[in-house]
Formats: sequence, C-alpha cells, structure tokens
Amino acid sequence: YTRLTGSGLSMTDWRIEGRSLPRTEEAWVMEFEEYKRYPEYQRLHAGSMELAEFKQIYFIEWFHRMWGRAAGLLFAAPLGYLIVKRALRPVLAVRLTGLLGLGISQAFVGWWMVRSGMEPPEKHTPTLGQNQRPRVSPYRLASHWTAALTLYVGCVWNALSLLRPSPAEVHTTAQAIAAAGKLRALALPVTALVGITLLSGPFVAGNDAGHAYNTWPKMLDDWVPPEWLKAVGNPASSWRAFFEDTAVVQFDHRCLAYASAASAFALYGYSLCLPLAPAVAGAARLLPTAVVAQMCLGVATLMLYVPTELGVAHQAGGVAVLTSATVLMHVLRLPPLRLP
Repeated sequence: YTRLTGSGLSMTDWRIEGRSLPRTEEAWVMEFEEYKRYPEYQRLHAGSMELAEFKQIYFIEWFHRMWGRAAGLLFAAPLGYLIVKRALRPVLAVRLTGLLGLGISQAFVGWWMVRSGMEPPEKHTPTLGQNQRPRVSPYRLASHWTAALTLYVGCVWNALSLLRPSPAEVHTTAQAIAAAGKLRALALPVTALVGITLLSGPFVAGNDAGHAYNTWPKMLDDWVPPEWLKAVGNPASSWRAFFEDTAVVQFDHRCLAYASAASAFALYGYSLCLPLAPAVAGAARLLPTAVVAQMCLGVATLMLYVPTELGVAHQAGGVAVLTSATVLMHVLRLPPLRLP
C-alpha cells in the first residue's frame, strides 16, 4: 500500500526505536524540506506538492513502520515470557526465536530498500536509460518481499505443526501414506513454481510494469513481445532485461502465472486418482482455486491500470496462494517409517 500510494520515500531517515509524528508546524516543514532534497520530489513533485499532501503520504509510511514495530513487540514479549517459564519445547523455542530474528532483520532490509529510492534510479536499473521515475530498486523490493514471505511461511508452518503435530493423525492407513508420498513428489515442483511466480511479482511492481501493456490476453498487438525474443536470443548480455525491462518482466510474470494455474490443476487432477486422506484431498482442491482466483484478479488489476485497491488485493491474493501451498505441503508430511 505504501508503494502504490507513493508514500514509501516520504520519511528520509530511519531509527530502530521509531519516533512520533512531527508535533508542530515547524517540525512538519523541516521534514518536508528534507524530502525535497531527494529525486522523488525533484522529478515528480517539484513546485506542485503542498505540505498537506506531504503529511498524508508521510503518515502512511510512518504508520507502516510503527505497525511493523508493534508486530515485532507483540511477537517478542509473549515469546520471551514463554521461554522464561519454560513453557515451550526447546525445538519450538529455537524456531520461534529464529523467526523473531528474521523479523528484526526485515526492518533493516526495509530501510536498505528505501535508501535505494533516495538515489538516482539510473544507478539501480541502468538499462532503462536516463530520467527514470524515482522508485526503490526492484532487486531490493524483491528481497524485502521474499523476507516477508519467508517470515509468514515460518509462522504458518509452526502454527499448523502445533494444531496437527503428527502426520500419522492425517494419514491413517498404509494406502493413504503411499498416496500422499506420490502426490508430494509432484507437489514439490508445483509449489516451487508458485513460489517463483510470487517472487517475480516485485519485479513487475518495482518497474511499474503493470502500468504498461494493459491488454489481455495479448500484450498490445503481440502474443510474445519482441523485447522478450530479443532478450532470450542473447541472454548473456541481456540478462538485466529479465529483471528491468517492462515488457520482458510482465511477459515472464504472465507466463509463470499460466504455468502455476496449469500445474495446480494437474496436481488436483492427479489427486483425484489417489486414495488420499480427506485433509489432503481438500488441500489439493484449495490450491488451484486460489491460483486461478489470483490470476483473474491480476488480469483485472492490469486492465484497470492498477488501482490502489486492486493492487493491494492482488498482493493479498498472492499471500493467499502461498498459504494454500503451505497448507498442502504441511498436510503432505509423511509419518516416519517403522521398521518391522
């Protein structure tokens, strides 16, 4: 939301402990003057942005940062209490402490990402030429997104493990265990493909690629854009195009989405042929539903030129797809083999 509303670069410094909003008009003016030193204001808002508008985007970024700090405290405080009281198994305590550490590191990754937006964008995406629109580095945006998804998956996985600690509770027969093993072998590459699709999203967002080629199923008049053919024809010298070129980045994201939908349906079709436990069958049905819904939402977002509401919904849809894949992989855990 901060990126879609153009708020992410409004705060030009960062403190681990956070800070309150400016309390006086003079303090607001000082923050605004500091913002004017950087490319976003100089290239997009010079002479056209009023202090009232700056206050709006500043509050959105400030709230985002403080929300992250509050989430960290709400995770750390009960975790510390439970560890002191020895209420957690050592393995679980280590896992949750690791997640807390990842959450803390996410704050530093976030500031590292924001700092890139305060530098000339030509430094981070040199293939796009001069006079680019100021924005954060798509590479650093992808890093921030990846770290956030990793943290989220870790929380979901551990929560599911507490709710259903033993795979034997799911797979109650030898036939169900064998069927789950077969489905798991196919679910692993499908989940990997879904993950790659999600990780390609920040390169679309980071390059503002959703504001171009706003047609579907073709990209304007082409099924395959010539920029993609050129990049594929000489990947050694054109590798940056796969991460920076608008047409290439968007085409890759489209193809990955199609492949994710097709593979999720194939996985579901295969699951119908196996004597799976009910929980596994339900999870296998959920994944293609989430993927197709997300793909349709993505098409609508593109064709409507990425309104903020749909952009946020599409990001949330990606998290829903990841949740579905995580639930499926968790329910496909196999009980340990018992030696006769």
